[in-house]
Amino acid sequence: MKNKIILLSLFSLFSLFIVTPSVHAHCPICTAAVGAAAVSAKYLGLDTSIIGLFIGAFAVVTGMFIGLKIKKYFKFQLPLIVLASFLLTVIPILTTVKGDIIFLPMLLFGSSGSIFNKIYFVDKMLIGSIIGAIVSLLGYWLHNYIKKIKGRVLFPYQGVVLTVGLLIIASGILFFSFGG
Repeated sequence: MKNKIILLSLFSLFSLFIVTPSVHAHCPICTAAVGAAAVSAKYLGLDTSIIGLFIGAFAVVTGMFIGLKIKKYFKFQLPLIVLASFLLTVIPILTTVKGDIIFLPMLLFGSSGSIFNKIYFVDKMLIGSIIGAIVSLLGYWLHNYIKKIKGRVLFPYQGVVLTVGLLIIASGILFFSFGG
């Protein structure tokens, strides 16, 4: 019985790829890859900041995918969709996942207790999500910049490789910063 369910699921997924028209938006493979990375990070028991990194990136690339696919109705539609996707993905997860709290010293300048001379306590999942969102936007920008300069994509799945590669580098930095 279990084999039949798995076979039926695979057949349904395969038929979905056949019936679905091609899309010239932010790559759905990027979205799937980043989502799979977030699940894998949780399964492997990595730090909550790394899980947050991939969840924030997943939220942004999902918003990019949807925002670029639909017709443009008003100015700043894409940034608003990406922001809404980020907030509607990350905030519910922050309320359900018990994350670690870190302190962020912002001892830059000003009198003691001012906004630039304070110690802030921030959830690791939130910090990771914000970093993941920024890194995935950087990967998308870098992909478009290379396409603009060279006039073409340099290799297949360039956007996926750049986005996931930058996320892996950022997760390595977070891993060694927070001690895994």
